[in-house]
Amino acid sequence: MNIKTLPTETKSSIRIQKRAKVDLLLGTLIIIIMTVLSFAFDVEFVESLYQLTRDHENWELDELIFSFLWVAVIATIYGIRRVIDIRTINKEIAYHAFYDSITGLPNRSLAQYQLEKSLHSVKRSKLTVCVIFLDLDNFKDVNDTYGHDSGDLLIKKLGKRLASVIRNNETVARLGGDEFLIIAEFPKDSTNIQTLISRIENCREKPFNINGIHISVAFSIGVALSPQNGNSVQALMVAADSAMYEAKKNQLNSACYYTDEIGQKISERYRLSSQLKHAINNDHLYVVYQPIVCLTSGNIKGYEALTRWNLEGTHINPEVIVSLAEDIGSSEDFFKWLLNATLKECSEFVKPDQFIAVNVSARQFLDTHLIMNTTHIIAKYPDANIEFEITESSLIVDFKEMINRISALNELNIKVMIDDFGTGYSSLSRLKQLNVDKIKIDREFLSDACHDEKSAGIYEAIVNIAHKLDIEIVAEGVESIEQQLFLRQFNPIYMQGYLLQKPQISREQTPEHIIRNRVINH
Repeated sequence: MNIKTLPTETKSSIRIQKRAKVDLLLGTLIIIIMTVLSFAFDVEFVESLYQLTRDHENWELDELIFSFLWVAVIATIYGIRRVIDIRTINKEIAYHAFYDSITGLPNRSLAQYQLEKSLHSVKRSKLTVCVIFLDLDNFKDVNDTYGHDSGDLLIKKLGKRLASVIRNNETVARLGGDEFLIIAEFPKDSTNIQTLISRIENCREKPFNINGIHISVAFSIGVALSPQNGNSVQALMVAADSAMYEAKKNQLNSACYYTDEIGQKISERYRLSSQLKHAINNDHLYVVYQPIVCLTSGNIKGYEALTRWNLEGTHINPEVIVSLAEDIGSSEDFFKWLLNATLKECSEFVKPDQFIAVNVSARQFLDTHLIMNTTHIIAKYPDANIEFEITESSLIVDFKEMINRISALNELNIKVMIDDFGTGYSSLSRLKQLNVDKIKIDREFLSDACHDEKSAGIYEAIVNIAHKLDIEIVAEGVESIEQQLFLRQFNPIYMQGYLLQKPQISREQTPEHIIRNRVINH
């Protein structure tokens, strides 16, 4: 984009230009006034100088005149230089104001300006404006693993590669962080839009050489079109951003186009977000409990606490609650509410030899206030036997810090259980580094193991390795007698699922002797 087309009227440039105009006006005004006075009073300046030089023979008129002339030349040069400096300053201000310092690409301000121009130019034409949001996947891992300098270098090289596939009627900009924006104009219903997307997707095919290390990148793409998805800069950018997050959420390998359904999901999420903080502060959430049972004896060994939110007759998924709490910055408040509510209720029905498991998200687990908040809350319930459940996939966020947190919790006599084991990204070799008490094998493995020999073999391998490491096993998702019978070969093992009891509020828990009979008689 040509720098001459930029909106360069910043506050600094306007102030400098005003000052230069005032100086020019004052100088011109003084010249006019002096000229008028010379005519009015019939000033014979040259003749006076000539007579003065005759009276003082050691003075020469030509030297005096040339002295004034040199002063005039210097003043003119100074004025010209000042004008050039102002123009240079304006260009530098414009560049820093509208271009990204790392990639050299247009930044958010210039991208919005260009998008506004494009929308204005296509109003009376048969063109459509295409807005594409691009966001790197797991970019934080690059910064954490290789350092922020390597992360910046990756962003710079990706920006250069994106710029290389852009045509004359297209613009690529960096919005900040690991987000990029592409703007293009196409004939309506043109297949060129998909061609542009293919060019962009090709940018992730070849790894980047970052300080001798080859790093492959993946990114999510969201697409919005005008006028279908909006006619304003704000509407189109929100639509493209929403489509991009939908692609990231569903781990799509192709671009996601904005639809009304996506818009409704986003609106619903905003609605829930606006009410969740109020729900947390006013105890509108509640906790249900599902027993974890010993397969051999049928005794209840503990309970898992699960959050519920009944909003105007609609039951909100616990995973959605955690995600929303993190989005609105209430993750810590939600954790404190959940731990307080759980320990208060479980003191009424959980026996001293039974544990209570509380789910903790990766962000909550790595919160700097986790240990302090936990210490303060459990002090009110000294007899509680607490375990924290964290998902296996959360271990990749910061494995070393996870180890430190687990050790700190162990010092508080709080054990840690890995949930959804087998579906995340941690290797079995890492299991020995974690001082965890239990692992809960994901329900999908159990469902497949009853019908597939390979799945059954994987299940058996996980159980054997855990037992070798003195880690207890919880089989979740037990919903049939067939699954219970399959699990009997792996004693000792715990199980949890609808076959025993659905999650219920504290006062509706199934008596232990009934659950024991269900287990033993099957």
